Amino acid sequence: MSQAQPNTAQAQAQPNTIVFDEFGIAEKPPRSVRARRLLRQHPLGAFGLLLVIVVVFLAAFGPMFAGDADTISPDILHGISEEYWFGTDRLGRDYLARVIAGARLSMSMALGAMVIGVGTALVWGMLSAYAQKSFDLLSQRVIDMLLAFPGLVLLLLLTQVIGRGWQSVALGMGIIFAVSMVRIVRASALATLAEAYVDSARVVGATPYRILWRHVLPNMGPPLLIYVTTLLGAAILFEGALSFLGLGVPPPEPSWGRMLTESRTLWKYPHLSIFPGVAMTVAVLGFNLVGDSIRDIFDPRLRGA
Repeated sequence: MSQAQPNTAQAQAQPNTIVFDEFGIAEKPPRSVRARRLLRQHPLGAFGLLLVIVVVFLAAFGPMFAGDADTISPDILHGISEEYWFGTDRLGRDYLARVIAGARLSMSMALGAMVIGVGTALVWGMLSAYAQKSFDLLSQRVIDMLLAFPGLVLLLLLTQVIGRGWQSVALGMGIIFAVSMVRIVRASALATLAEAYVDSARVVGATPYRILWRHVLPNMGPPLLIYVTTLLGAAILFEGALSFLGLGVPPPEPSWGRMLTESRTLWKYPHLSIFPGVAMTVAVLGFNLVGDSIRDIFDPRLRGA
């Protein structure tokens, strides 16, 4: 310990330098250093996060400067110009405002489906892992039965039963996502419940609620975070597929899938299909890249790569 230790300023200049305190314990690098290191190690994840931030920003604040998406004008099927950056549709509505409003609708449905799916999967999966025996056996057979149906087919059935509208679509997608996440939650809960500190909590008289809340739930973060980012992109694709089939959000609500559906009969006007298609691709690509990077960060088998 006779050598001079590098200070914090030198560590910031050299991000890979390890800083030790007076007791010889390695200090955690500053957040700015860790952020730069993370961006350097996962550039695709950083690019995906940038795409997600852009989509979320447009969904939240885009209508403030894009105008009303339902305003009808006499400029029917107008091309790209200085007045209409994305052109207009067959009713003369500004297509830029429609695409941005579609981002708000798609993100609202995706987030709503995630809240429903994650909440249901957490409760169902943790109870199934903790109770086990007959309840676990019955719940797993129900999951097997629901997983036998393809996701899109089951979503079509649910939307027919529940009804149309973006709330119904979000509820249907949330049920589909809950079914697909229950086993992930159950497997993580079973692994945590087998740990020695959980047995110690039982010995000292911890209630089942406290065990699940304080010991099991915190270990659900990494696997669920990876799965959620992937399913957010899948939710946008599901909504587009339903709208393309005529079973999604009813008009006049702006939806990327419905825009693509309406552009099928107007193939002479390519801007009607290009812009909503590009917007949907950017959103799904961003969530998928972020999910892949989160998996690489939390998976110890991939940290060396």
